[in-house]
Amino acid sequence: PLYERLLRWLRSSAAAALAATLMIVLLVLAPLAVVGVYMMQEAGALYQSLAQHSSQQGGWAAWFASLVEQPVQWMAQRTGLAAPDVKAAMLEQAQNAVKVMGSWGAALLANVTATIGNALLSLFILFFLFLEGPKIRDGLYAWSPLEREKTAALLGAIQDSIVANFHGMAAVAVSQGALTAAGFLIADLPGPVFWGTAAAVCSLIPVIGTAIVWLPAAAILLLQGAWGKALFLVLWGSLVVGMSDNFVRPWVLSGRTGMNGLVIFFALMGGMQVFGAIGLFAGPVVVSAAAAVFRMLREQVAAPATSSAAPEAGRSGPASPPA
Repeated sequence: PLYERLLRWLRSSAAAALAATLMIVLLVLAPLAVVGVYMMQEAGALYQSLAQHSSQQGGWAAWFASLVEQPVQWMAQRTGLAAPDVKAAMLEQAQNAVKVMGSWGAALLANVTATIGNALLSLFILFFLFLEGPKIRDGLYAWSPLEREKTAALLGAIQDSIVANFHGMAAVAVSQGALTAAGFLIADLPGPVFWGTAAAVCSLIPVIGTAIVWLPAAAILLLQGAWGKALFLVLWGSLVVGMSDNFVRPWVLSGRTGMNGLVIFFALMGGMQVFGAIGLFAGPVVVSAAAAVFRMLREQVAAPATSSAAPEAGRSGPASPPA
């Protein structure tokens, strides 16, 4: 719709395609880049703060040991285990977590170049899809083995599914942003509106999503000794914010794709299993296209049976009287 409006205003397909592509860069990629840079700065500041606190207490191990002293004593009293054993187990788990986070950070930095390249390639393809969209559609009509009406119905089902997926992504972003802001407000953290907006943008990032926002906040609370608030934020982020995707997206899609919530759920899970994170978008599209194809096949099989039954019904009628 944006491209079609620009085309009516500019009266040039090339200018409208370029303007639409640049607007997508400004409205989508630029905010994502700003939020990403800001999050990296926050992560660097958090690391510097942790390093400063640990150096004052004799290193990371000593700092972590002093930090978990009270929880270890509480756990030892509740479980009956010896406090040194509990502390050793927690230290081992913390070291494993640091190694995992280090590998994630290295993989993330290694994929930055590939991500930028993929984004540029996507914009290049998008420009030509805007520019040559009508010709591509006519080519699909010409090359499709189906009749033009059936090809149009199939393309319409795919289009409806893509639009519904876009609406689902928007609904998930709004819901997760609002829930993150509510969590920050309950935990009495500053800037709940800003961080809720940042979480809404980060919800579009596969796998990690809103954890980029609430996980560093929980780490800061943990550093300040606010164990209760940190635990609440982790549980709220992982259970309430993270799991809302599994309810909001199927609910939105089920009302726009003609499929019920259970089918949408299996389409999302199957899409992730086959395609990875992009399967959250591709899964419902594939299922919608397959449903349209099966519907066409059923109509094609039922049509000959209906046409052959009509003459038989005519022959079984009453005989005409003699002249």
